[in-house]
Formats: sequence, structure tokens, C-alpha cells
Amino acid sequence: MSPASTIAFAFAVLMCAIVVRAQEPTAPPSAPRPAAPAGARAGKELFDMTCQVCHGRAGVGSIGPALRGTKFTKDFVAKTMREGRTGTMMPSFDKRLSGSEIDGVARYVATLQEPDSPEPPTLRGDPTNGESTFFSPVAFACRNCHTFNGRGGKVGPDLSTRVHTLTARDLFQRIVVVPHRSPEPRYNTMKVTTKVGQIMTGIRAGETSDVVYFYDTSSLPPILRRLPKSDIVHTERNHESVMPADYASKFTLQQLLDVVSYLKSAPVTLADVVK
Repeated sequence: MSPASTIAFAFAVLMCAIVVRAQEPTAPPSAPRPAAPAGARAGKELFDMTCQVCHGRAGVGSIGPALRGTKFTKDFVAKTMREGRTGTMMPSFDKRLSGSEIDGVARYVATLQEPDSPEPPTLRGDPTNGESTFFSPVAFACRNCHTFNGRGGKVGPDLSTRVHTLTARDLFQRIVVVPHRSPEPRYNTMKVTTKVGQIMTGIRAGETSDVVYFYDTSSLPPILRRLPKSDIVHTERNHESVMPADYASKFTLQQLLDVVSYLKSAPVTLADVVK
């Protein structure tokens, strides 16, 4: 993967976690610990839903660097969150989080410098829930365009024979980082202009000597249209994907992990898709 794609992937995963609030599994019982300040406890919850994606569980490092060292004081972390880091994939959170939320995260990161700082459990996908999400009745559900194990639509590729050669990270990338992927030629979109000036964008499904069958993807779910060739005045092919580019805001991070787990027929953790 090119450096630009890697950064785009990491940023997309980060945005996914920022937009949504996924539920984490309950941590196993452990020895009692001294209570953390209220601001740090709230900051931990927000850290788990945002920063953890790049900086790892309890800031141990992943795509982004480990948050360890004497420089990671509350003031340093808060300043970095407000301003971002130019030339890196660390964005400014000044307009995404409130001042008190940034302060809470900064307080939590400061506590991570202590040897006995607790590590939160990682998110884990559930294949059964993933099947429900894949075949859900919403307009942007996967099943409207994709077939899996004999069920689903025919607009996009049949996933049944493809997922076996893809890692969990590959699948997650193909769902979330859509703008950075090129579709297969047979799924390239085309723009059709009719005599009455109607313009539609979609995917050619087939044709006869007189008719073009066309999946209109102007809205979801796609609509199969029958267009007489005599009504078409212009067609234009392009290389855009019709797969929505905003699944990070349509599904929670938990739901995305569930879908990947369903496709892989095994539970997938957050670490599996960001490693």
C-alpha cells in the first residue's frame, strides 16, 4: 500500500471512531484500583472511542505512536489535540470536541504514564450481528448491492468467493476507504443522458439489440431500469465506484467489525483491522 493510502486508511478509521460511539465489551474482574479523577474517567471513555484507533489500547501504540514519556503531560496533550500536528495524520480536535472533553482525554493520557494504568479491552466483532447488519432493511445495507452465500443483490461483486483471500484489514479497508479504491472494469459507472434531458448514473446490467438494462445508482437502493436505446442520446463511462464513501458515519465501529466478522466467519477485533 502506498504511504498516501496508508495515511488515508488510518485517517478514515480515525474518523469512523470519532463520528460513532461503539459499545465495548465488559472488562473482566480485576483487583480494585484507586479511583481515577472524574475527568480522567470520562476522558478514558472518549479516548477508547477516538484516539485508541490510532494510538492503541491505553496508548501503547499502533498506527500512531505510543503515548508514553514524560512529555505527555495534561497540558501537552490538550495543546496537541487542539492544534493537531502539521505534516502528520494527527488532526485538530478543536472543532470536534468541547474544551472539557479535550481536557478529560488529556487528563487520562497523563495517567497512562503511571505503571499501574489499566488497559481497556479491545472491541470484538460478532458474526451473528454482522449478518443482521449486512442484510438489514436500510437503503445503504450491503445486501442491496452484494451477494454473500447466495443471498443479496447483483449490482456489485459477489463476495462469497472473494473474502477467503482477503484479510480482515483488507475487508475493513474496502468498506471504509472507498474513495481510494478503483472498481473492477465491469463495475465502472456510466452516465446516461436521454432525449428528454434526464441524466442517470449507474452500472450497465446488460443489453439487447434494442434495450439497455441499467442499475440506476443515483439513490439507494439501486433501481434496475429498462432504457430503450432509441431514447439514449449520450453515454459516458468513468472509473468511479458507486459504493457509498461514508460508511464510517452510517455504521458504528462495532457494526463495521461485526460485518467483517460475518464475512470472515470468525470474530474480528479492532487490532486485526488496524495492525
